[in-house]
Amino acid sequence: MSGQLEEVLKHRYIYVLRGTEKDTIQTGKQLGLAVAREHRAHLTVVAPRKDSATHHPELAKLDIVTERSGYPQDGGVVLAWCPTYKVMEKVQHLEHSVVVLVEWIPGEFDAWAKLVGAYNVVTGQVMNAGLSAETSKALEGIVNEGYNGWTKSTDELMTLSYLKDLEAAGAYDRELVLAYARQSESEESIERLKKLLNKFEASQGPLLTTSGSGSRTSRKWGTSR
Repeated sequence: MSGQLEEVLKHRYIYVLRGTEKDTIQTGKQLGLAVAREHRAHLTVVAPRKDSATHHPELAKLDIVTERSGYPQDGGVVLAWCPTYKVMEKVQHLEHSVVVLVEWIPGEFDAWAKLVGAYNVVTGQVMNAGLSAETSKALEGIVNEGYNGWTKSTDELMTLSYLKDLEAAGAYDRELVLAYARQSESEESIERLKKLLNKFEASQGPLLTTSGSGSRTSRKWGTSR
């Protein structure tokens, strides 16, 4: 693990993908503790509920941020312990913290990891969404229309227009759209965006395929040119 830790310490975002054949939860916990120790930094645990962390003796005495209480201080190390999207809202605005995300549902935070360029501990590679200028512009347009939480009819019309642009370019990916929006929007707003995505996908019919997780998505995401 010493060689792996040396590589991990080079990165600000570390993604411990949940293994389907080999358990990665315990490894992720030990890695988070080791990263804080090596950086000599304050460690905060971010988890859905307090007992999610206190169940583990190594985490019980640390500062614990939950969906309902607290915020992590910036500049230390954050162990996102089997987080939900809601509790990750408290991490998205940190500018100087190292984040170790230990996933519970396999692949749930794959899109997040791609967008932030996280180091994938399982594969040993830095992840990348590979967004082209065209797709980035469309995604930014969608987020801008969510300024009011996608509550107005004009928000819906413009968002659907941007989604059509993505699909026309072969660059529509539901999970990446949601992950991109989650960088600045609350889960309350994201729920409304999901409804717009459902409406868009229904209008496209067989043009969209279904991913392994059951969500409808196009075959690929746009790559840099």
